Amino acid sequence: MKKEKLILVGGSGSGKDYLLKKLIDKGYKSYQKITTRPKRKNELSEYDFTDNNQFESLINESKMICYQDFNIKGDIWYYGITKENFNDSEVFIMTPHELSMMSESDVKSSFIVYLNIDRKVREDRLNIRDDNNDDVKRRLDADEKDFQGFRSYDMMLTDPEFEMDDIISLWN
Repeated sequence: MKKEKLILVGGSGSGKDYLLKKLIDKGYKSYQKITTRPKRKNELSEYDFTDNNQFESLINESKMICYQDFNIKGDIWYYGITKENFNDSEVFIMTPHELSMMSESDVKSSFIVYLNIDRKVREDRLNIRDDNNDDVKRRLDADEKDFQGFRSYDMMLTDPEFEMDDIISLWN
């Protein structure tokens, strides 16, 4: 039986956004994550950008299914998914922390794919992005902490040249 949601989890530069775009191209319904971080150079509108006050209001009104905050050089950046967006969508990108905030039934009804791609490959990808908002080494070091002991997945991919159709066939 097909699980309702497909959740992609992986470190920075692991291919989550690439895979999500391919799934959307195949007709799967995605969501728009909310964030308070600055928009990256050449970034398409994949996020709903807001400020910290509005984000914190969503939290206080229990409208978030999951969220996470990051302290970047003294600035707090929030990322999260509203309950409404989660209910209306099929494919997602999340962090281990965001997964831990979800209800047990929401996790059980989801197929979780862990993109466990080698650090050097991810570092090379991030350096190509020319992302001036954040430090590549800091992000990769933070990923190592975030994914230490991570076991909450249904499928793990280690090949950086993974095939989307393999994921879809196991999800369905």
